[in-house]
Amino acid sequence: MIESMELLLKHWGEQCRQGGEAGGMGSPMATIMEWGGCAPRGTPGSRILLGGGAGPDAVAQEVGAALSEIARQDGRGERLQQLAVLRYGFDPAPTWAAQMHELGYVSKAKQTYYDLVHRLHVRLFEVLAERKDARKWLTVGRGALPQSLLKVASKLRQVG
Repeated sequence: MIESMELLLKHWGEQCRQGGEAGGMGSPMATIMEWGGCAPRGTPGSRILLGGGAGPDAVAQEVGAALSEIARQDGRGERLQQLAVLRYGFDPAPTWAAQMHELGYVSKAKQTYYDLVHRLHVRLFEVLAERKDARKWLTVGRGALPQSLLKVASKLRQVG
């Protein structure tokens, strides 16, 4: 197991359990239907929306995107993504034997389960590293300030 990936996946699972995969605020129509008109207001001023259904944080979103990318790669990747949901998405997590059964494995060896977890951690590490490297190429430095490639391309098109 890779300890840093274990921590990231635990954080991802906790964020998904608290706020779901996609956050968001309630619709105004739902508020009107719930309260039979305008909802009562509190004291005036702005509020910090932490824990208000605003969804997972940026780290959890990045881990979720990486897991989705792993699932799209091949059949084994899809199983690894399911393993992540089973292992980290539930509190308390199902037993390792129940997780293996849910994934469709007939092996009853605990080492096979831990090999799968390690494979998940390795693939997640690789995908997160690729995503980080891809983001490096999205900005280029011109002078002191970085600019996005889209801005540079549009400026070059205007000049040329």
